[in-house]
Amino acid sequence: MAFSGMNSREKTIVIALGVVILIALAGIGILIARLITGGQAQAPAITVAATSGGAAGAATPGATITMVPAPSLKDVAQTTPQPVSDKPVAVGRQESPGPVLPVMIANQPLHAGRRYRLEITAADGSSAAIQGSWSQGATSAGGKVAFPQIEFFEGTTPFKIDLVSPVADPTSWSVSVSAGPKGILGKSPVLVITVYDVTGVK
Repeated sequence: MAFSGMNSREKTIVIALGVVILIALAGIGILIARLITGGQAQAPAITVAATSGGAAGAATPGATITMVPAPSLKDVAQTTPQPVSDKPVAVGRQESPGPVLPVMIANQPLHAGRRYRLEITAADGSSAAIQGSWSQGATSAGGKVAFPQIEFFEGTTPFKIDLVSPVADPTSWSVSVSAGPKGILGKSPVLVITVYDVTGVK
């Protein structure tokens, strides 16, 4: 179907999915820059705005997603980890601004010797079809750099991804993830991404 032949809702969803991809690529670019420069320079905030088309002369609201600067690799290495718990401990959480809109966590710092899990859920607890991408990068104590590689996924909420460090002994390690509703039909709930520390969970 041509873009011009879509209704305003379909255009909004197509644009929102495009925003998800752009944000994921921007986050990966920033993470690579942080790894290369050793976390010395502060990355600027990036704002991506998406507007939907409607009838001639009709104003339709747009979705604006702002990505905060990537955390310094130096700060990641020095941050004190939370204590191990026998229950999952949320170390990062982000909720989409509204139904149909994507949600993203950029460069969430992780720590060596810990187990982590990404979980994508619907705020109302419902089962919803989703799609998105995630990537992680790390630097080892020996100076080895694992550059981010985008991994795409599709599934239904609740959707979980277990994380394993790409290097054996990371002095810095972070993950980025974005997700949005799959398809343009039906009602899409507000999506929530949570990063859990599951080190002590059996």
